[in-house]
Amino acid sequence: MTTTVTPLYVEGQIGEEHYAFSIAYIQEIIKMHDITVLPGNKKNLRGVINLRGIIIPIYCLRAMLQMKPVMDTKHTRIMIVHVAGKTLGLVVDCVSRVIGFTEVKPVSEEFGKQGSIYLQAIGEFEGSYVGILDIGELFLQEVRGNE
Repeated sequence: MTTTVTPLYVEGQIGEEHYAFSIAYIQEIIKMHDITVLPGNKKNLRGVINLRGIIIPIYCLRAMLQMKPVMDTKHTRIMIVHVAGKTLGLVVDCVSRVIGFTEVKPVSEEFGKQGSIYLQAIGEFEGSYVGILDIGELFLQEVRGNE
């Protein structure tokens, strides 16, 4: 007997938009911490936090997606992710749930190169659709953009 393992995703929000991230990248999700701002910060880098003795750079997903900044709320979370051998934090407005999509479809060409650069696929669950963002590509573009 073979069983199929459904990939799991963490669903988060930026404003009214829902996004999902592969759980494979996510180390943990924490409540908002005081972020130490560093002199000469890059545009999307909010600063750093000390998490159990480890200094972690914290990036803002809103800024990375070129969305208007807002104040943090009691729902704001930091997703601690592991990408390309690095541990980084990603600020999101809210984390909704862990989800296994009933269907995942590739991004269509009508999004164009620019629109799909971070969008890995579209997930369907109970009649609604959520964009699945590629955390690896998101941070790769961040590094390329700041070289």
